[in-house]
Amino acid sequence: MLEVLVAILVLSIGLLGLAALQAFSLKANQSANFRTQATALANLIVERMRAHGGGALNTTVAYYGAGSDARAQNDLLEWQAAIAAQLPNGVGTLVFNGGNIGVSITWTDARWAIGADQQTAFVLNTTL
Repeated sequence: MLEVLVAILVLSIGLLGLAALQAFSLKANQSANFRTQATALANLIVERMRAHGGGALNTTVAYYGAGSDARAQNDLLEWQAAIAAQLPNGVGTLVFNGGNIGVSITWTDARWAIGADQQTAFVLNTTL
């Protein structure tokens, strides 16, 4: 009888361990999915800028919204809307430095941390 109870105890502990492993796997998979989406979204805006003409000065003016380029402003609005739709509390920003551009996307990944540590960021630096 004691052997059966010990076997049940060992089996129960093993099943709890498997359940914890499955929960961690789901959490990691969702986080990886968010990173994949952020990577695709960062590449999307860079490719739109390149397709738009790629000139550093023209692109800087157009994408900062200071210019009157409706296509560039529409690209930027669609990109920011896609980030907000695909990533929880997602925000995208662009930083221009001559011909170089920095694309930063931040979102909340509540599965990993508590408080301010929930913010996750993806940064892409490239040249147009």
